Parts: sequence; C-alpha cells; structure tokens
Amino acid sequence: MLTERKTELLRTLVGEYIDSATPVASESVTIKHSLGVSPATVRNDMADLEEQGYITRPHHSAGAVPSDRGYRFYVERLSKVEELSPEFQYTLRYQFTKAERDIEVWTRLAATALAQLVNNAALVTYPKKPQSRLMRINLVQVQDSLAFLILVLQEVKLRKQLIPLSEPLSSDDLQMIANRLSDSMNGLSREEILAQTVEISPFERTVTDMVLDIMESEDSAQYRDHCIEGLRHLLNQPEFSNGQKAREIVEVLEDKELPKAVIAESPERGHMKIIIGEENRVGFLHPLSMVVCQYGLPGGGAGSISALGPTRMAYSRTIAGVRFISSLMTDLLAQVHG
Repeated sequence: MLTERKTELLRTLVGEYIDSATPVASESVTIKHSLGVSPATVRNDMADLEEQGYITRPHHSAGAVPSDRGYRFYVERLSKVEELSPEFQYTLRYQFTKAERDIEVWTRLAATALAQLVNNAALVTYPKKPQSRLMRINLVQVQDSLAFLILVLQEVKLRKQLIPLSEPLSSDDLQMIANRLSDSMNGLSREEILAQTVEISPFERTVTDMVLDIMESEDSAQYRDHCIEGLRHLLNQPEFSNGQKAREIVEVLEDKELPKAVIAESPERGHMKIIIGEENRVGFLHPLSMVVCQYGLPGGGAGSISALGPTRMAYSRTIAGVRFISSLMTDLLAQVHG
C-alpha cells in the first residue's frame, strides 16, 4: 500500500512519462511539480517505487520509466477522464448521419475517427448475432440475363452476389419479387426461412437458396469482420521508431489472431476494459496496451471497439474516445432497429 505522498509522486511520474516519452529524473519532478518535499525525499521515494515494481531504472541515478504495474496503478486512480469537445462530438455524429447505412461504412468511420483521436491504432469489429436475421432483399438488374442480389441483414450488413436470369425480367418485376420475398422473410433466421412452406416460383427459389447460402456463411464465420486503422500513428510512437520494433508492430496488426484476441477481451456491454502490456493473454500483444468496449443492442448483435497503443498511451483521452464512439455506434444501431 503506497502512502499518499508516494501515490502522488507515482501519478506525477507516469503522467510526465506519457507526455514526454523520456525517463523522468527526480530533479525534473522537483522543479516542474510542487510536491512539497525535497529532492532527496523524491529520490528516496523513487527508490522505494522501484523496489516495489512500479517503476524501472537502469541504475540508481537514472530517470524513471513506469512498469506495467505502475501504469495499472495510474489507470485505476484516474480522477477524471478527459472530455471530448462538443465540436468534435457534433462533427463525428454528422459524418455518421450522412454516411450510407452500411455497417462496413460505419465500422471504417469509427476506426478512422478513433485512430486519429488517440493517435494510435484502432480496431472495430462488426456487430454479430449468434444467428443472422434477414432485414430485406433487393434485386437490381445488371443486364437482360443477370441481376444483383443485395441481402441486408439486421446487423446493417450488406452482402451482394450476382444471380443469373433464366428469362429476361424488368426492373419492376425484380422489385416486385424482392418485395414479396422480403415481406415473407423479414426478421427470420436461416432455420426459420428453411421451415417456411409458402408457394414460390422457380426464380424465387433460386433467390431464396442464394440467401440461405449467404446466411449460412455468415453464421458459421469464426469471428467478426473488422476494420483496422492507424498503423502510421502507431509507428510514429517513439517506442516503435526503429526498424525491428516497427516490423514487430506491423506483424501484430496483420496477425489473423488479433481480432479474436480483441473479442476475447471484450467486457460485457456498457463496461470498459483496459489491458496493459503483459496483462494481454497473447504474447504478441505484450508491447501494447488496449482499451476495449462493446457496442450494440441486447439481442441485436454486439461488436467491439478498441484502441491499441504503447503502454505509454494517453489513457484518459483513449478511454474518452472509446467510450464516445461505442455509444455512438450503439445509437446508430438503435435507430436502424427502430
């Protein structure tokens, strides 16, 4: 248990290191911050913090670098999370409102906005239900013998596939067929569509079979589709500036296991989780910290929003960004589902 004085010193050391990315010397702390103690006391307290594993120093007179334990102590005692400006919130909401109602577009927007806000990487997964449910079907004529099947799932996810026409059908004919099938299958899962016994034409059977195939593929997917943005921000961090470290970070973000690792850490909806350095379950994430939160609706599918950066990330701003964008994505899905 740290004394109040050592708690304040550790909070100051971590904050200073987050801002500067350089080891923090006792003299710097004494000069820049009014801790009300002598330089000798600061040096002694730093030695105690090092002994207890909150900071590391190459040698006794060197500056302090927070350890994972030090960052954990700092994060759990954040007195106030940074507030995002009303202008930023309004601008982002406007961008989403004007964007196409497609979860792929929203996911990319969310990842890009978060990466820019926190100056690190962001990974956003699409919302996924245990079973996908159909929202509507569109059929668009391409040429006399070919049409586009556009399947819209309740997760606001679009799936497109070309479908051959055995006989020419007008745009109006295709729209009528699409409307009839949409009305009969709206809100149904693949199993519920299979259980239907309605009379349909041979072409409607072809369309239905394609719909079933697409939904089967969605339901059997092992993990959610996702979007990653912000690699350039991450590589600009001092921790990853040399060639070897940069290659390792690129490998992390390109690793096919990364989305699974993020999903595995996602807390229950409405909660946020911060994983620091070696607290990550998988070794390739040990150089990074991750702030992750779920978004979505009860029974309406859930996705995750996460920011990834060095353990020296600006935790207050990152928490605020993940929390806001998670709330925004939840609001957008609520509008779609009425």
